Amino acid sequence: MLETFTIILTVLIFSLVFVRAYTRLTDRIRLIRALEVISQLKVLIGNLQRHRGLSAGYINGNLRVEPLIVELRQKINIGIVDLNKDDVFNKQARWLSFIDHWPRLEKKCFTLSSRDSFAQHTNLIENLLRLMEVAADDWKKTHKLPREILDLQCIWKELPMAVEFIGQARTIGMAVATSGEITNKDKNKLKYLEQKIQEYSLTSFSLLAGLSNEESKSLIIEARNACKIFTDTIKKELIAPQNINVDSDSYFIMASNTMETMNSLLDNEIKRIKAYT
Repeated sequence: MLETFTIILTVLIFSLVFVRAYTRLTDRIRLIRALEVISQLKVLIGNLQRHRGLSAGYINGNLRVEPLIVELRQKINIGIVDLNKDDVFNKQARWLSFIDHWPRLEKKCFTLSSRDSFAQHTNLIENLLRLMEVAADDWKKTHKLPREILDLQCIWKELPMAVEFIGQARTIGMAVATSGEITNKDKNKLKYLEQKIQEYSLTSFSLLAGLSNEESKSLIIEARNACKIFTDTIKKELIAPQNINVDSDSYFIMASNTMETMNSLLDNEIKRIKAYT
């Protein structure tokens, strides 16, 4: 009787250990998948933002960017194929909407008006930003991490949105710089975007600074300075003057570099999170 009880107890203990080990393994697999999806989405969003900006330049007469647009489309389509391999992600309604819309935009992009191109690109990007938040929420449910890490919602919200507002300002500014003219509507939109870039970036910098390591501190300073220079350029070169003289290529490069410093900060925070896994 005692031996039978001992055997049953031993089996139960081993079963409990196995279940816990299996749960940890499956949680880690889900975590790795979620982080991979987030990283792939970030790259795809960046390529779409760049495609939006270059398309604005092309539509407004800068035909030199066409080879860059063609190259970007190849990268975008490769990114779509990679994300489509995830059997959970590829069933999401927002993703299905995206892969239905993108081929149509790709086909007719050069024949659209500047405003329509901007609106359609932005709609696609906002869909992907929402999918990034969903992936992050799924990731947070699968792994126990320190509260201070889980509370950094700016990694998935304010920081990516700041990058997106910079991207929108890049697109509108690119069109204005190429044409040499600015409408009141574009001027008001740039004023709004300049304010939002400051609001969302400063919120992100403030939240991240409290938990930053040495590398984070350096990246925050770099991103803060880049955002300051870029928003000053918007105000002084696009909003204030009567005549637009800013070079479209230089403006595009400045905006792109600003986005890159923000994305480097985001990459560093993802790397820090991975270190806890």
